[in-house]
Amino acid sequence: MAADAEGNIYFTCIGSRLTPTEKDKDGYLGVIPHGSTEPKKITDVDTLDAPKGLLYQDGFLYCTDVDMVFKINAKTGAIEGYVDLSPSRMKFLNDLAFINGRLMVSSTDTNQIFYVDTNTSSYGELVTKQPIYKPNGLAWDPERKVIYLCEYATDEKGKPSGRLLSINPVSREVTELSKERGQYDGLVYRDNALYYSDWSKDKKPEAVRRLDLKTGRSAPVATGPVEGAADFILYDSMMVVPGMTEKKIHIMPIGGKK
Repeated sequence: MAADAEGNIYFTCIGSRLTPTEKDKDGYLGVIPHGSTEPKKITDVDTLDAPKGLLYQDGFLYCTDVDMVFKINAKTGAIEGYVDLSPSRMKFLNDLAFINGRLMVSSTDTNQIFYVDTNTSSYGELVTKQPIYKPNGLAWDPERKVIYLCEYATDEKGKPSGRLLSINPVSREVTELSKERGQYDGLVYRDNALYYSDWSKDKKPEAVRRLDLKTGRSAPVATGPVEGAADFILYDSMMVVPGMTEKKIHIMPIGGKK
């Protein structure tokens, strides 16, 4: 999900089948125009495969798609830049964020984070000192100057083991922020707190939670159950959460106590 200043809400669609790593040409970008409830396609058929992460900035949509990152005109749907990361042999590029002025992308299947430049079609890796596992959501804290990351991970027994982490981009040190574990997907930083979605709380209001970075306490903030809560956004006092497995978009007030 992404939004612009005019209130248009943008979204990625993997396609008719939940196949996030397949190049099947049935994915697309869409928009729900401000004041409407009717979604519209932005990109043409046969343009994208399985787009996932989405970011809006200055009239452009940046999205990940299997092993590609695209820069797309939000009004016309035209591709105006791209980076091909297939030489690094990943199939699950996921979330993206502008971090310290640079576009960064998580690669869930290869346990990596990349710097990406769609203007020069180049990329490089941010190598952390401690390992990260199944990285998904990314966010930037301009005050602390750290990257926040959440993991969509399970242990050898299939139990949720994903962590909420901060990464210092200079020292490359990784710090654990909570003892909670989950299968985390979307991640948003706002007002000294992290909001994150958790597939291990599927179909429950706990599918989206808030971690207070001062106290270390967390609490649910969704006001209803979500099935397959993926990469979401906060928009004023509302949250816009895709229910990936139910093929719905939930727009609901941000609940919970601060």
